[in-house]
Amino acid sequence: MNLKITKTITKITSIALLNVLCISSFAQITEKPETLEDKVDTLYSRTESLMNDVDYIKRLKFSGYVQAQYQIADTAGAKGNSFAGGAFDANVNNRFLLRRSRIKMAYDNNDEFGNTITQIVAQIDLFSSGTVVIRDFYGKFTDPWTRWFGIKAGAMDRPFGYEVTYTSGTRETPERGRMSQLLFPGEKDFGAQFVIQPVKQSRFNFFKLETGLYNGTGVLNNDFDKKKDWISRLSFFKANFNETVKYSGGLSYYNGGHKYGTKNNYEMSTLTNGIKSWMLKDSNATNLSKIGKAVYYGVDAQVSVDWKGGLSTFRAEGIMGQQPGTAKSSGTPRTLVAEDLYLRNFNGAYLYFVQNILHTHHNIIVKYDVYDPNTKVKGNEIASNLTSSDIKYSTLGLGYLFNYDQNWKFMVYKDFVKNESTGLSGYTSDVKKDNVLTFRIQYTFNKYQ
Repeated sequence: MNLKITKTITKITSIALLNVLCISSFAQITEKPETLEDKVDTLYSRTESLMNDVDYIKRLKFSGYVQAQYQIADTAGAKGNSFAGGAFDANVNNRFLLRRSRIKMAYDNNDEFGNTITQIVAQIDLFSSGTVVIRDFYGKFTDPWTRWFGIKAGAMDRPFGYEVTYTSGTRETPERGRMSQLLFPGEKDFGAQFVIQPVKQSRFNFFKLETGLYNGTGVLNNDFDKKKDWISRLSFFKANFNETVKYSGGLSYYNGGHKYGTKNNYEMSTLTNGIKSWMLKDSNATNLSKIGKAVYYGVDAQVSVDWKGGLSTFRAEGIMGQQPGTAKSSGTPRTLVAEDLYLRNFNGAYLYFVQNILHTHHNIIVKYDVYDPNTKVKGNEIASNLTSSDIKYSTLGLGYLFNYDQNWKFMVYKDFVKNESTGLSGYTSDVKKDNVLTFRIQYTFNKYQ
């Protein structure tokens, strides 16, 4: 009996499986074959996806440059060396140095007219000591309607003058001038900026306004007081019809300051014996909550002329104002000072002349810059009552630049530094040991500004 039941179940199962196989085969036979139109649609979908990926990759750009150099100072531990790429050791008069090693990432999202609506920029510097420093890290958003107005926030250039914001990878001299380095150490700062710049298609595209608030301490230091620095620059740029002559310029304004380090408040005065010196104005505890104001006024201009002899470029910039500093330095403090603060009136300027030779790879550079950190004293008025930070300096730079191609650049440049003769010991005449000769090789990859 059990055997009959087993045979019956086996027959039923076999018939069921056969029916399933038949139905499956029939479905495959009657299934509609893929048409040419279906294949085109599939190809279009895949192509569209690939193009979206390519478009995304094109928005993301990597670039960078490396500057390696060899320097020779006139004497070991040259006093002017801090403005030629950092201090020489007391026993060193020549050195190899990796001056800059930058890697930059930029993500741009443009509209159909090529105007950038959103942008993110990150740049780091890799030093030979093994340290990594943030140079830029900001985001920028431009309104998508008029495309005239933008906001920018993060670590970025201070929008003052021309030289401070002129990238080191393109600049024709090894370093910025003494004035730029003292007033704007590190060039970059944390802050937020409002930008007005007409779109490329507008006839008003020749001007740009940048204004913003910044910590005032640079990107390597935390803010240490409640005072924020307000920096603004209004610039323009024009060219003739065939662009053989280009000219630009700008007006800059800086209003900031630094907290007093002590309760002492000094001012520059003339003593009864006729000697000019710092005099204690008051010594109130309330001074510890005061801000020593930093106010700068700047003007700059640039002209380039393309003619048979090559491209001739002229640049000039002047800055004047009031600068808070210490007895030892007229530079902008980047940390809270724990000593007396002195408010100096200053002025300074620089002139560039760059001549390309007959549209070849060869270029000649001449630069002159001057910086007077304390305009209320000069010459023999600077004696034991003052310090070397009150001395006026001028620097003549002469150089040769060979642009092999868009990647390789070779430079030979020498700074001739001169200080005014004073009544201060060690500076009664020009200290003839500040000069520095620089040999530099620069490699740039994926050049993108």
